[in-house]
Amino acid sequence: MACGDSPATFESWLNHATDPNNQEDRWDCIQGFYQLVNQDTDGPQIAVRLLAHKIQSPQEKEALQALTVLEACMNNCGKRFHTEAAKFRFLNELIKVLTPKYFGAWTPQKVKDRVIEVLYGWTLWLKDEPKVQEAYSMLKKQGFVKKDPKLSDKLIMAPPPQRPPDSVFDQEDKAKLLARLLKSSSPEDLETANRLIKSTIKEEQERTEKVLKRESTLKEVESSTKQLRELLDQHRSTGTPLQPSDDMKALCERCDRLRPSLFRLASDTVEDDAALAQILSANDELTLVVNAYKDQVRRRESNGGRERSKSEEEVSELQNQQFSGSGSLSLAPKQPNDLSGESLCPPQFLKNIFVSLETIKSSQLEPITLYDQGGVHASLHFAKDSPPGHPGVAVVVISTVNTSALDVKDFLFQAAVPKTMLVKLQPASGTRLPPYNPLLPPPAISQVLLLANPEKRKVRLRYKLTLTHGDQHLNETREIDCFPDWTSLIGH
Repeated sequence: MACGDSPATFESWLNHATDPNNQEDRWDCIQGFYQLVNQDTDGPQIAVRLLAHKIQSPQEKEALQALTVLEACMNNCGKRFHTEAAKFRFLNELIKVLTPKYFGAWTPQKVKDRVIEVLYGWTLWLKDEPKVQEAYSMLKKQGFVKKDPKLSDKLIMAPPPQRPPDSVFDQEDKAKLLARLLKSSSPEDLETANRLIKSTIKEEQERTEKVLKRESTLKEVESSTKQLRELLDQHRSTGTPLQPSDDMKALCERCDRLRPSLFRLASDTVEDDAALAQILSANDELTLVVNAYKDQVRRRESNGGRERSKSEEEVSELQNQQFSGSGSLSLAPKQPNDLSGESLCPPQFLKNIFVSLETIKSSQLEPITLYDQGGVHASLHFAKDSPPGHPGVAVVVISTVNTSALDVKDFLFQAAVPKTMLVKLQPASGTRLPPYNPLLPPPAISQVLLLANPEKRKVRLRYKLTLTHGDQHLNETREIDCFPDWTSLIGH
């Protein structure tokens, strides 16, 4: 057995497949797991229970590998597994990874993104499972999913097996064996020859059916890809903004639904290099045109000429601002040349405002990840309400957790905003986080950020994050321009 000498069990296959020390995907163990799912009467029920536990792991690599196993099972275990995975019992376990009430506060962002991608893919490919549609719609309504993700270009499939050149199943050897058996006068040999002929005919029929199915699917993929590309080219040639028609939306949905068919074809075609290359090429073309369509739709929904130029001005301003530390304001000197460039906030506007961390209620807005590496996760969380008596001030909490085996110390967060806004950072709850203890919930460093934006412009924030993780010193400066709109931030 590939994963050790102990008897093969669901737990042993999955433990090896999701080991954080794996340097690459252990497809021998992944295949062993989903083959056992197919063989056992209760395989799907056992599998989803074990997978849920692994996906909720604080170890990012373990959770991501568990999601790879889940997708492999979806591609190889058929209707029984689909039905079990689409039940609320399992869907709720996936949703717990996203919600702060359960594991969302410390789940790595890569794991959250992958879970959302998996659920979104199921809404496209499992149209006959209403609970999947309902669960994903609920996540969107509650703000955990802001927009549909791009589906991964990666095919979740095992690498092709190495076939020995002198395989006893080569057609030439079969023909020699059959000729020898037919020449024999032994009844047993003749019976063996009869079985060999029947099995050969059956194999040939199955091979022919697979080829016909592959050709039919590839033809449909090629046709759909070509149609969508031609529609996109028409819009590019006219220079007009994309206005998706019902037919274009239906065509894009059909392209999305064809992807799992390509996954299954690739899994069944690993021994035919030329056919596999054709499938992978078709998948690449399909993915490119679907992503191009979705990018144009997103640009149409989010961009405007005047807003873009104003945003570019704010980026330039932001790069010249000085960072604010704990308890300070963004008081970089400015010399406005017109009223639109002046801040409507007096410099001391936020000075006397203080918000206790215990009084803050979390909103349903999706947190923004600042840093997520090596088990250290820092993110921005948005409060539901403005401070009492200050309805125009947004409250944001910087939360940092440590799920690694090393300690974190010397934590410092600084922020700067454009001159039309003001920012104040209250003192952080601490500067150090101990190594992760699996028996206790991970502790957090929390810091309240207050933000005033009287002109209600698009929020842009430049931050500097410094900390020491073990012996490694981090000094990171970045800019955030993906804040929710201002009305959502202040809760009215």
